Amino acid sequence: MLQGLRKKIAARVSEVFVPRELILRAHDRVTVLRLSVRAQQVCLLGVFLIFAWTLSASGGFVLQEYTIVGKDREIEQQKFDYFSLLSEVAEYHEQFARIAGNLEDNQSYLLSALRDGVEGEDAVADIEERLRKSEFERNRVLAARVGLSAKAEGFDAELEQILERDRALRARVQSMRAVLMQVKPDAVEAAEVRQMLGQRLQAMESELSESKTARLELEAVVADLRANISTALEQRHATESARAQLQDEIEVLESQLRLAADRKDGLDRQVSALQQSLETAIHRGDGLADDRSVLQSELADVRQNMSGLRTAQHSIVQRLRDRTELGVDSIERTVAMTGLKVEDLLARVEGSGASQGGPFIAGDYSGDFNGDAELEIALSLLDLRLNRWNALQKIMRTLPLTVPLDSYSISSGYGKRKDPLNGRMAYHRGLDFRARMKAPIYSTAPGTVTYAGWSGPFGRMIEIDHGHGIRTRYAHLKKILVKSGQSVANREKIGLVGSSGRSTGPHLHYEVRYNGAPLNPMKFLTAGKHVFKD
Repeated sequence: MLQGLRKKIAARVSEVFVPRELILRAHDRVTVLRLSVRAQQVCLLGVFLIFAWTLSASGGFVLQEYTIVGKDREIEQQKFDYFSLLSEVAEYHEQFARIAGNLEDNQSYLLSALRDGVEGEDAVADIEERLRKSEFERNRVLAARVGLSAKAEGFDAELEQILERDRALRARVQSMRAVLMQVKPDAVEAAEVRQMLGQRLQAMESELSESKTARLELEAVVADLRANISTALEQRHATESARAQLQDEIEVLESQLRLAADRKDGLDRQVSALQQSLETAIHRGDGLADDRSVLQSELADVRQNMSGLRTAQHSIVQRLRDRTELGVDSIERTVAMTGLKVEDLLARVEGSGASQGGPFIAGDYSGDFNGDAELEIALSLLDLRLNRWNALQKIMRTLPLTVPLDSYSISSGYGKRKDPLNGRMAYHRGLDFRARMKAPIYSTAPGTVTYAGWSGPFGRMIEIDHGHGIRTRYAHLKKILVKSGQSVANREKIGLVGSSGRSTGPHLHYEVRYNGAPLNPMKFLTAGKHVFKD
C-alpha cells in the first residue's frame, strides 16, 4: 500500500513538474529561459523555505511582543510591591522613633527619680510598668525589623530575577531588530518586483486593448468570409443541381439516341423496301412511273427527317459539351492557381480517363451530316470531357481551399524570414495565423488523420491526408481533438490554438504538402477565394 501511495505521489509530481520554457520579450527581442524539472523543484523548495522562515520570524516577533508586555506588567507589579514596602518601612521608622522617644522619656524619668529618690511603692510600680512597656515596644521593633529585613532580602532576590529577565528580553529584542533589519532589504526587493509586475501588467493591458481592436477587425473579416462561404455553398448546391440536370439530359439524350437508332433501322428498312419497290416498278415499265415519283418524294421526306434528327442530336451534344468545357476550364484554372499540375493529379484519380490521349480537334456541327461518324466522334469527345469533369470534381472536393480559423491575422508568411527566437535567416515552410488561445481549428478539406501527437519543435501537431498526395499540417496546438486514423469532414473541428513546442505565443502553424514537398498555403487560400467568387 505504501509503495502504491509512493507511485501515485511520483505520478502526480511528474504531472506537475514538466519541462517549461519562459519567454521574455523586451525591445522587440525574445529570450527563452528553459526550466528543467530539477530547477523547478529547487525554486519551489527555496520559496517554501523563505515562506516558512518569514512565518516563523513573524510568529516569534509577535510572541516576543506578547512576552515583553507580560514582563512589563510583572515589573509594574513589582514596583507597586516595592512602593508598598517603602511605605511599611516608613511606618516602621515612625514606630521606632516613637519607641525611642518613649525610651528617652522613661530614661529621663528614671534618672530624675534616682536623683530625687524613690518615694513610695506607687512610684516604683509606675517605673516598672514603664520599663515593661519599653521592653515590649523594643521587642516589637526588633520583630518588625527582622520581618522587614526578610522582606527586603526577598524583594532584592525578586528584583535580581527581574533584572536578569529584563536583560534576556533586551538581548532577544536586539536580535529581533537585527532580523528585521535583514528582512527590510527583502521587503524593498519585493516592492521593486511588485513595481516591475505592475509595469508588466500595464503593458499587457495595452497589448490586450490592441488585440481587442485587432479582434474587431478580424470579426469583420470573418463575417465577410462566412458570407463568401455561404455563397460558395449555394454555388456548390447549384453546381450539384446542374450536374444532376446534365446527368438527366445525358440519360434523355441516350434514350433519344436509342430511339433514333431504332427509327434509323426502321427507316433503313423502309428505304430498302422502297428501293426494292422502285426496282420492281422500273421492271414493270413506264406504266409505273407515277408510282416511282411518289416513292422518290417519300424517300426525300424520310431523308429530310433523318437529317433534322441528326441536327437536333448534334445540337444537344454541342450544348452539353460547351457547358462541360466551362466547368472543366474553371476547375483547371483554380487548380493551376494552387501551383499543382492538373495532369499529375488526374493521373492519381481512378476512372478519370487520363490513360487516353490524342490531339483535341473541335468539330463543326453546324453543317449537314452525311453519316453517323461525326455524331459518334462528338459523343466520344463528350464522354471524355465528362470523365475529366467528374475527376476534377473529385480533386476539388479534396483540395484544402478554406481557412483553418474563424478569427485570425497572418503573423508570418511562407518563405524566407528571420527566426523569431534567434534572429537568424531561415526558411518558413508554412503560414503562421495569430489567434486567441484555445480558438477552434478546423480541417481545410475532408481526409484521414495520419498523425496526432507531440512532434518536437512543432509541439502538438495534426497531419491530415486528403488523398492524391496532398496533406496538411496544424502545429503548436493547445489541445488535439482527433485521433490517428480518424476520418474528418471539411470544416470539422480538430483542435485548439496554443503555443506548444518552439513558439513565442499563441498561433497556428499551417502547412500544405504535395508528395512530401511543402507548398505555399496562401496560393490555396487565394484559389479558394477565386472559387467562392465564381
